[in-house]
Amino acid sequence: MDNETIDLMQMLRIVRKRLWIIVLIAFLSVGLSGVISYFVLEEEYSADVLLYIWQDKDETGQDAVNYSDLQLFAQLVNDYQELAKSRLVTGIVADELGLPADSINRLRNMITVGNKANTRHLTIVVKDTDPVFAAALANKVADVFSRVVVEKMGAGQVNIIDNAIVPTAPSAPNKPMNILIGLVLGIMVGLGIVFLIEFFDTSVKTAEDVERITGYTILGAVPEFSTSKREGRH
Repeated sequence: MDNETIDLMQMLRIVRKRLWIIVLIAFLSVGLSGVISYFVLEEEYSADVLLYIWQDKDETGQDAVNYSDLQLFAQLVNDYQELAKSRLVTGIVADELGLPADSINRLRNMITVGNKANTRHLTIVVKDTDPVFAAALANKVADVFSRVVVEKMGAGQVNIIDNAIVPTAPSAPNKPMNILIGLVLGIMVGLGIVFLIEFFDTSVKTAEDVERITGYTILGAVPEFSTSKREGRH
């Protein structure tokens, strides 16, 4: 326990001795992350559409909704993801929006499909640097998807519950989080540099260093006199 206390006290002394290095690197790291977040990274906006996929009616003419049906729907989400990003859907979307044919791959990378837990609600999310285009594209993808999923995957019916609206605030980058991460990384890097400097510093500066290196206890020390005091005695 004593050794652990001594080691901890040594670490605290090392940090305190070169605290300015840690503060400087943390300051530079925060500044760099702030510059990158505010002036380098482009702001990205997310627009989403909420859909509801109806099950085919059972023998009684009613919609059959049970736990196994919800499990099956959750498994189909990956299929819906692939369908929404397929060349079939994105090709129709590009054609109806008047976009060039070579934009299909770019559209695929902008689309994400997910579902609400334990429901048959599906979300189509589109991310882009232009908020107006993100909303327009999300609505068009949902429209085309709702037609194709009935035709190609045998869904009973797809209803669009909430259309996408133009986002007013960017979803990325998360500037405060980036700055916080920069602060933490700066402190960690600063600590690493401080301890690295201390590790390679083999000079003896204090009585504690002598005791630590030799293992002997110091019985006495010669006091240090300033030059001005010695001259005053003459």
